[in-house]
Amino acid sequence: MTYSLIIERHSADPVYVNGIKTWPEVTNYLRHKLDNSAIKAEIYKWSSNNKCLGQKCVRMNNIVDIVLSLRDKEVLI
Repeated sequence: MTYSLIIERHSADPVYVNGIKTWPEVTNYLRHKLDNSAIKAEIYKWSSNNKCLGQKCVRMNNIVDIVLSLRDKEVLI
């Protein structure tokens, strides 16, 4: 199981982050590695056979709920 992030930025190309192994790594990336030009981030959870298990759109108005969640089951739909 892995996670992927697609980070859309203002006046720039999107950033793709693939192969994140754990949920704490996802929240750590959102907390510490987003730059000021980030508009939104799409989180995808993938199974070992590349099936999408969940997805969440993170914007600046709901980022606190995402980064403070302890498990991905609380936020991924």
